[in-house]
Amino acid sequence: MAGTALQLGLNSQLPPFSLLSNQHRSSPLTTTSSSLSVKLFTSKRLHNHKPKAVLSTEKRTEGREEGRDGEKYDAIVIGSGIGGLVAATQLAAKGARVLVLEKYVIPGGSSGYYVRDGFKFDVGSSVMFGFSDKGNLNLITQALAAVGHKMEVIPDPSTVHFHLPKQLSVRVHREYDDFISELISKFPHEKQGILQFYGDCWKIFNSLNAMELKSLEEPLYLFGQFFKKPLECLTLAYYLPQNAGAIARKYIKDPELLSFIDAECFIVSTVNALQTPMINASMVLCDRHFGGINYPVGGVGGIAEALANGLVNMGSEIQYKANVTSIILENRKAVGVRLSNGKEFFARKVISNATRWDTFGKLLKAEELPEEEKNFQKSYVKAPS
Repeated sequence: MAGTALQLGLNSQLPPFSLLSNQHRSSPLTTTSSSLSVKLFTSKRLHNHKPKAVLSTEKRTEGREEGRDGEKYDAIVIGSGIGGLVAATQLAAKGARVLVLEKYVIPGGSSGYYVRDGFKFDVGSSVMFGFSDKGNLNLITQALAAVGHKMEVIPDPSTVHFHLPKQLSVRVHREYDDFISELISKFPHEKQGILQFYGDCWKIFNSLNAMELKSLEEPLYLFGQFFKKPLECLTLAYYLPQNAGAIARKYIKDPELLSFIDAECFIVSTVNALQTPMINASMVLCDRHFGGINYPVGGVGGIAEALANGLVNMGSEIQYKANVTSIILENRKAVGVRLSNGKEFFARKVISNATRWDTFGKLLKAEELPEEEKNFQKSYVKAPS
Protein backbone atom coordinates (compact mmCIF):
# COMPACT_ATOMS: atom_id res chain seq x y z
CA MET A 1 0.00 0.00 0.00
CA ALA A 2 1.41 3.35 -0.95
CA GLY A 3 0.45 6.75 -2.17
CA THR A 4 1.83 10.17 -1.72
CA ALA A 5 0.97 10.34 1.93
CA LEU A 6 2.43 6.92 2.44
CA GLN A 7 5.31 7.28 0.07
CA LEU A 8 6.07 10.60 1.61
CA GLY A 9 6.92 8.91 4.79
CA LEU A 10 4.59 6.26 5.99
CA ASN A 11 5.05 3.10 4.00
CA SER A 12 7.51 0.26 4.07
CA GLN A 13 9.31 1.23 0.90
CA LEU A 14 12.84 2.49 1.24
CA PRO A 15 13.10 6.24 0.80
CA PRO A 16 14.68 7.92 -2.20
CA PHE A 17 17.82 9.93 -1.57
CA SER A 18 19.40 13.20 -2.61
CA LEU A 19 23.04 13.93 -2.95
CA LEU A 20 23.27 17.67 -2.86
CA SER A 21 26.52 19.40 -3.63
CA ASN A 22 26.39 22.50 -1.47
CA GLN A 23 28.56 25.59 -1.61
CA HIS A 24 28.41 26.13 2.15
CA ARG A 25 28.58 22.61 3.59
CA SER A 26 30.76 19.63 2.97
CA SER A 27 29.18 16.99 0.73
CA PRO A 28 25.66 16.68 2.06
CA LEU A 29 23.88 13.45 1.24
CA THR A 30 20.13 13.71 1.65
CA THR A 31 17.46 11.04 1.62
CA THR A 32 14.04 12.22 0.59
CA SER A 33 10.73 10.56 0.22
CA SER A 34 7.13 11.13 0.30
CA SER A 35 7.72 9.75 3.91
CA LEU A 36 10.54 8.65 6.09
CA SER A 37 13.75 10.37 5.13
CA VAL A 38 17.25 11.04 6.36
CA LYS A 39 19.67 13.85 5.76
CA LEU A 40 23.37 13.15 6.06
CA PHE A 41 26.24 15.57 5.96
CA THR A 42 29.83 14.47 6.14
CA SER A 43 30.36 17.06 8.84
CA LYS A 44 26.86 17.27 10.31
CA ARG A 45 24.69 15.09 12.52
CA LEU A 46 22.08 12.66 11.22
CA HIS A 47 18.55 14.04 11.06
CA ASN A 48 15.40 13.77 9.00
CA HIS A 49 14.58 15.76 5.90
CA LYS A 50 11.61 16.17 3.58
CA PRO A 51 12.01 16.76 -0.15
CA LYS A 52 11.92 20.45 -1.02
CA ALA A 53 13.16 22.87 -3.61
CA VAL A 54 16.87 23.45 -3.17
CA LEU A 55 17.02 26.59 -5.30
CA SER A 56 15.39 29.86 -4.36
CA THR A 57 13.60 31.73 -7.12
CA GLU A 58 16.04 34.59 -6.66
CA LYS A 59 19.03 32.38 -7.47
CA ARG A 60 17.46 30.10 -10.01
CA THR A 61 19.36 31.52 -12.99
CA GLU A 62 22.70 32.02 -11.26
CA GLY A 63 25.64 29.67 -11.19
CA ARG A 64 24.41 27.08 -13.67
CA GLU A 65 27.19 24.70 -14.58
CA GLU A 66 27.62 23.53 -18.14
CA GLY A 67 27.75 19.78 -18.68
CA ARG A 68 30.57 18.33 -20.71
CA ASP A 69 28.05 17.49 -23.42
CA GLY A 70 27.11 21.18 -23.63
CA GLU A 71 23.94 20.91 -21.53
CA LYS A 72 23.27 23.13 -18.53
CA TYR A 73 21.34 21.79 -15.53
CA ASP A 74 20.52 23.11 -12.12
CA ALA A 75 19.73 19.61 -10.86
CA ILE A 76 19.94 15.99 -11.95
CA VAL A 77 17.45 13.49 -10.52
CA ILE A 78 18.36 9.80 -10.59
CA GLY A 79 15.18 7.79 -11.08
CA SER A 80 11.63 8.82 -11.93
CA GLY A 81 9.74 7.38 -8.98
CA ILE A 82 7.10 9.64 -7.47
CA GLY A 83 9.61 11.13 -5.02
CA GLY A 84 12.05 11.96 -7.81
CA LEU A 85 9.37 13.38 -10.09
CA VAL A 86 7.92 15.57 -7.34
CA ALA A 87 11.39 16.89 -6.47
CA ALA A 88 12.05 17.58 -10.17
CA THR A 89 8.73 19.27 -10.90
CA GLN A 90 8.85 21.41 -7.74
CA LEU A 91 12.29 22.65 -8.82
CA ALA A 92 11.17 23.20 -12.42
CA ALA A 93 8.12 25.13 -11.25
CA LYS A 94 10.50 27.55 -9.54
CA GLY A 95 12.54 28.06 -12.69
CA ALA A 96 15.27 25.43 -12.33
CA ARG A 97 16.35 23.36 -15.34
CA VAL A 98 16.23 19.72 -14.32
CA LEU A 99 17.32 16.47 -15.96
CA VAL A 100 15.64 13.24 -14.79
CA LEU A 101 17.41 9.99 -15.71
CA GLU A 102 15.29 6.82 -15.70
CA LYS A 103 16.70 3.40 -16.56
CA TYR A 104 13.29 1.93 -17.44
CA VAL A 105 11.09 2.85 -20.42
CA ILE A 106 8.31 4.60 -18.46
CA PRO A 107 8.24 6.79 -15.34
CA GLY A 108 6.79 5.92 -11.95
CA GLY A 109 8.92 3.28 -10.24
CA SER A 110 6.63 1.37 -7.88
CA SER A 111 3.83 3.62 -9.10
CA GLY A 112 4.29 2.43 -12.68
CA TYR A 113 2.22 0.03 -14.74
CA TYR A 114 2.27 -2.62 -17.45
CA VAL A 115 -0.19 -3.41 -20.24
CA ARG A 116 -1.60 -6.82 -21.17
CA ASP A 117 -4.23 -7.42 -23.86
CA GLY A 118 -5.23 -3.77 -23.83
CA PHE A 119 -5.62 -3.60 -20.03
CA LYS A 120 -3.37 -1.53 -17.78
CA PHE A 121 -2.21 -2.99 -14.44
CA ASP A 122 -0.57 -1.19 -11.50
CA VAL A 123 2.78 -2.71 -10.54
CA GLY A 124 2.71 -1.53 -6.94
CA SER A 125 0.80 1.32 -5.32
CA SER A 126 -2.96 1.09 -5.61
CA VAL A 127 -4.42 2.50 -2.38
CA MET A 128 -3.90 6.21 -2.82
CA PHE A 129 -3.97 8.96 -0.21
CA GLY A 130 -3.53 12.63 -1.05
CA PHE A 131 -6.15 13.13 -3.79
CA SER A 132 -8.44 15.30 -1.70
CA ASP A 133 -9.43 18.81 -2.78
CA LYS A 134 -9.26 20.18 0.77
CA GLY A 135 -6.74 20.70 3.56
CA ASN A 136 -2.95 20.69 3.35
CA LEU A 137 -2.31 16.94 3.26
CA ASN A 138 -3.61 16.44 -0.29
CA LEU A 139 -0.06 15.96 -1.49
CA ILE A 140 -0.83 14.28 -4.83
CA THR A 141 -3.31 17.01 -5.69
CA GLN A 142 -0.69 19.65 -4.88
CA ALA A 143 2.04 17.87 -6.85
CA LEU A 144 -0.17 17.61 -9.94
CA ALA A 145 -1.34 21.22 -9.58
CA ALA A 146 2.29 22.34 -9.77
CA VAL A 147 2.36 21.05 -13.36
CA GLY A 148 -1.14 22.29 -14.17
CA HIS A 149 -2.83 18.89 -14.03
CA LYS A 150 -5.79 17.37 -12.20
CA MET A 151 -6.88 13.73 -12.35
CA GLU A 152 -10.39 12.31 -12.19
CA VAL A 153 -10.67 9.87 -9.29
CA ILE A 154 -13.07 7.20 -8.03
CA PRO A 155 -13.74 7.34 -4.25
CA ASP A 156 -13.28 4.04 -2.40
CA PRO A 157 -16.09 3.35 0.11
CA SER A 158 -13.65 1.62 2.47
CA THR A 159 -9.91 1.52 3.08
CA VAL A 160 -9.57 -2.08 4.23
CA HIS A 161 -11.68 -4.90 5.61
CA PHE A 162 -9.88 -6.66 8.46
CA HIS A 163 -10.39 -10.39 8.94
CA LEU A 164 -8.53 -11.24 12.14
CA PRO A 165 -8.30 -14.21 14.55
CA LYS A 166 -11.34 -15.17 16.65
CA GLN A 167 -13.62 -14.25 13.74
CA LEU A 168 -13.01 -10.54 14.26
CA SER A 169 -14.21 -8.67 11.18
CA VAL A 170 -13.92 -4.87 10.99
CA ARG A 171 -14.47 -2.74 7.91
CA VAL A 172 -12.76 0.65 7.82
CA HIS A 173 -15.51 2.75 6.25
CA ARG A 174 -14.77 6.00 4.45
CA GLU A 175 -17.08 7.78 6.89
CA TYR A 176 -15.36 8.04 10.29
CA ASP A 177 -18.56 7.71 12.33
CA ASP A 178 -19.47 4.48 10.53
CA PHE A 179 -16.04 3.00 11.25
CA ILE A 180 -16.05 4.00 14.93
CA SER A 181 -19.59 2.66 15.39
CA GLU A 182 -18.60 -0.69 13.92
CA LEU A 183 -15.43 -0.92 16.04
CA ILE A 184 -17.31 -0.03 19.24
CA SER A 185 -19.93 -2.66 18.41
CA LYS A 186 -17.14 -5.26 18.50
CA PHE A 187 -15.66 -3.90 21.75
CA PRO A 188 -18.49 -2.11 23.63
CA HIS A 189 -16.60 -2.33 26.95
CA GLU A 190 -13.77 -0.29 25.39
CA LYS A 191 -15.92 2.50 23.95
CA GLN A 192 -14.23 5.25 25.95
CA GLY A 193 -10.74 3.97 25.16
CA ILE A 194 -11.51 3.76 21.43
CA LEU A 195 -12.82 7.33 21.37
CA GLN A 196 -9.81 8.61 23.31
CA PHE A 197 -7.19 6.86 21.16
CA TYR A 198 -8.69 7.92 17.84
CA GLY A 199 -9.43 11.31 19.36
CA ASP A 200 -5.70 11.77 19.94
CA CYS A 201 -5.13 10.76 16.32
CA TRP A 202 -7.46 13.54 15.20
CA LYS A 203 -5.67 16.11 17.40
CA ILE A 204 -2.42 15.29 15.61
CA PHE A 205 -3.99 15.14 12.15
CA ASN A 206 -5.75 18.48 12.58
CA SER A 207 -2.48 20.05 13.69
CA LEU A 208 -0.68 18.67 10.63
CA ASN A 209 -3.52 19.68 8.34
CA ALA A 210 -3.50 23.26 9.65
CA MET A 211 0.05 23.84 8.39
CA GLU A 212 1.58 23.89 4.96
CA LEU A 213 3.63 20.71 5.14
CA LYS A 214 7.07 21.48 3.76
CA SER A 215 9.21 20.01 6.52
CA LEU A 216 8.89 18.68 10.04
CA GLU A 217 12.64 18.71 10.58
CA GLU A 218 14.07 22.01 9.35
CA PRO A 219 14.57 24.25 12.43
CA LEU A 220 14.18 27.60 10.64
CA TYR A 221 10.98 26.50 8.91
CA LEU A 222 9.52 25.15 12.16
CA PHE A 223 10.53 28.32 13.99
CA GLY A 224 8.53 30.37 11.49
CA GLN A 225 5.58 27.99 11.68
CA PHE A 226 5.57 28.17 15.48
CA PHE A 227 4.64 31.85 15.40
CA LYS A 228 1.93 31.20 12.83
CA LYS A 229 0.47 28.08 14.49
CA PRO A 230 1.82 27.87 18.06
CA LEU A 231 -0.84 25.48 19.45
CA GLU A 232 -0.51 23.10 16.51
CA CYS A 233 3.29 23.08 16.78
CA LEU A 234 3.14 22.40 20.53
CA THR A 235 0.73 19.52 19.89
CA LEU A 236 3.10 17.96 17.35
CA ALA A 237 6.10 18.51 19.64
CA TYR A 238 4.30 16.65 22.43
CA TYR A 239 3.49 13.63 20.28
CA LEU A 240 6.66 13.60 18.16
CA PRO A 241 8.67 11.20 20.39
CA GLN A 242 5.70 8.92 21.16
CA ASN A 243 4.57 5.71 19.47
CA ALA A 244 1.00 4.65 18.72
CA GLY A 245 1.20 1.51 20.87
CA ALA A 246 2.11 3.33 24.06
CA ILE A 247 -0.72 5.83 23.60
CA ALA A 248 -3.21 3.06 22.81
CA ARG A 249 -2.23 1.30 26.03
CA LYS A 250 -3.01 4.45 28.01
CA TYR A 251 -6.67 4.09 27.06
CA ILE A 252 -7.22 0.46 26.04
CA LYS A 253 -6.74 -2.76 28.02
CA ASP A 254 -8.39 -5.46 25.89
CA PRO A 255 -5.53 -7.45 24.26
CA GLU A 256 -7.65 -8.30 21.21
CA LEU A 257 -8.39 -4.62 20.58
CA LEU A 258 -4.72 -3.78 21.05
CA SER A 259 -3.94 -6.44 18.43
CA PHE A 260 -6.38 -4.68 16.11
CA ILE A 261 -4.48 -1.40 16.68
CA ASP A 262 -1.32 -3.34 15.78
CA ALA A 263 -2.96 -4.42 12.53
CA GLU A 264 -3.98 -0.83 11.81
CA CYS A 265 -0.40 0.31 12.29
CA PHE A 266 1.07 -2.58 10.30
CA ILE A 267 -0.68 -1.24 7.20
CA VAL A 268 0.90 2.15 7.89
CA SER A 269 4.45 1.07 8.69
CA THR A 270 4.73 -2.77 8.41
CA VAL A 271 5.57 -2.92 12.13
CA ASN A 272 3.35 -3.07 15.20
CA ALA A 273 1.92 -0.09 17.07
CA LEU A 274 4.75 0.07 19.60
CA GLN A 275 7.18 0.64 16.72
CA THR A 276 5.01 3.07 14.75
CA PRO A 277 5.43 6.82 15.41
CA MET A 278 2.12 8.28 16.60
CA ILE A 279 2.35 11.14 14.10
CA ASN A 280 2.75 8.72 11.18
CA ALA A 281 -0.13 6.57 12.37
CA SER A 282 -2.42 9.55 12.91
CA MET A 283 -1.78 10.95 9.45
CA VAL A 284 -3.05 7.78 7.76
CA LEU A 285 -5.71 6.69 10.26
CA CYS A 286 -7.43 10.06 9.89
CA ASP A 287 -6.75 11.06 6.29
CA ARG A 288 -8.50 7.91 5.08
CA HIS A 289 -11.66 9.54 6.47
CA PHE A 290 -10.86 13.23 5.87
CA GLY A 291 -9.61 13.05 2.29
CA GLY A 292 -10.48 9.42 1.73
CA ILE A 293 -8.96 6.76 -0.47
CA ASN A 294 -9.36 7.61 -4.15
CA TYR A 295 -8.32 5.70 -7.26
CA PRO A 296 -7.27 7.69 -10.33
CA VAL A 297 -9.20 6.95 -13.51
CA GLY A 298 -6.82 5.31 -15.97
CA GLY A 299 -4.59 3.83 -13.28
CA VAL A 300 -1.94 4.92 -10.81
CA GLY A 301 0.62 5.17 -13.61
CA GLY A 302 -1.18 8.30 -14.79
CA ILE A 303 0.23 10.23 -11.83
CA ALA A 304 3.83 9.70 -12.95
CA GLU A 305 2.94 10.31 -16.60
CA ALA A 306 1.29 13.64 -15.72
CA LEU A 307 4.29 14.72 -13.66
CA ALA A 308 6.75 13.68 -16.37
CA ASN A 309 4.78 15.52 -19.09
CA GLY A 310 4.52 18.59 -16.87
CA LEU A 311 8.26 18.53 -16.28
CA VAL A 312 8.94 18.58 -20.01
CA ASN A 313 6.35 21.30 -20.61
CA MET A 314 8.19 23.51 -18.10
CA GLY A 315 11.41 23.22 -20.10
CA SER A 316 13.17 20.44 -18.23
CA GLU A 317 14.01 16.95 -19.48
CA ILE A 318 13.51 13.27 -18.74
CA GLN A 319 15.54 10.55 -20.44
CA TYR A 320 14.56 6.89 -20.45
CA LYS A 321 16.85 3.85 -20.80
CA ALA A 322 19.38 6.04 -18.99
CA ASN A 323 20.98 3.76 -16.40
CA VAL A 324 23.03 5.75 -13.89
CA THR A 325 25.90 3.59 -12.60
CA SER A 326 27.84 6.10 -10.50
CA ILE A 327 27.71 9.53 -8.95
CA ILE A 328 30.66 11.78 -9.79
CA LEU A 329 32.27 13.57 -6.85
CA GLU A 330 34.75 16.43 -6.88
CA ASN A 331 36.24 17.47 -3.55
CA ARG A 332 33.64 15.23 -1.87
CA LYS A 333 30.78 17.10 -3.51
CA ALA A 334 28.30 15.51 -5.89
CA VAL A 335 28.70 17.26 -9.23
CA GLY A 336 27.33 14.81 -11.78
CA VAL A 337 26.51 11.25 -12.81
CA ARG A 338 27.86 8.62 -15.19
CA LEU A 339 25.63 6.30 -17.25
CA SER A 340 26.24 2.67 -18.18
CA ASN A 341 27.10 3.82 -21.73
CA GLY A 342 29.84 6.08 -20.37
CA LYS A 343 27.98 9.34 -20.92
CA GLU A 344 28.34 11.95 -18.17
CA PHE A 345 26.02 14.75 -17.05
CA PHE A 346 26.84 17.55 -14.63
CA ALA A 347 24.73 19.89 -12.52
CA ARG A 348 24.76 22.02 -9.39
CA LYS A 349 22.67 19.46 -7.50
CA VAL A 350 22.33 15.70 -7.72
CA ILE A 351 19.22 14.06 -6.24
CA SER A 352 18.96 10.28 -5.99
CA ASN A 353 15.51 8.68 -6.10
CA ALA A 354 17.16 5.26 -5.83
CA THR A 355 16.93 3.31 -2.58
CA ARG A 356 19.34 3.99 0.24
CA TRP A 357 21.08 0.70 -0.52
CA ASP A 358 21.57 1.44 -4.22
CA THR A 359 22.57 5.05 -3.59
CA PHE A 360 25.25 4.32 -1.00
CA GLY A 361 26.01 0.73 -2.00
CA LYS A 362 26.27 1.01 -5.78
CA LEU A 363 26.35 4.61 -6.97
CA LEU A 364 29.09 5.63 -4.53
CA LYS A 365 32.29 3.80 -3.68
CA ALA A 366 32.77 2.59 -0.11
CA GLU A 367 35.56 5.08 0.53
CA GLU A 368 33.30 7.94 -0.58
CA LEU A 369 30.59 7.37 2.00
CA PRO A 370 30.06 10.01 4.71
CA GLU A 371 30.85 8.91 8.25
CA GLU A 372 27.19 9.07 9.24
CA GLU A 373 26.30 6.51 6.58
CA LYS A 374 29.16 4.23 7.60
CA ASN A 375 27.94 4.34 11.19
CA PHE A 376 24.37 3.66 10.09
CA GLN A 377 25.43 0.60 8.13
CA LYS A 378 27.29 -0.77 11.16
CA SER A 379 24.26 -0.44 13.42
CA TYR A 380 21.50 -1.28 10.93
CA VAL A 381 19.53 -4.47 11.55
CA LYS A 382 17.35 -5.77 8.72
CA ALA A 383 13.63 -6.08 9.44
CA PRO A 384 11.83 -9.36 8.66
CA SER A 385 10.14 -9.69 5.27
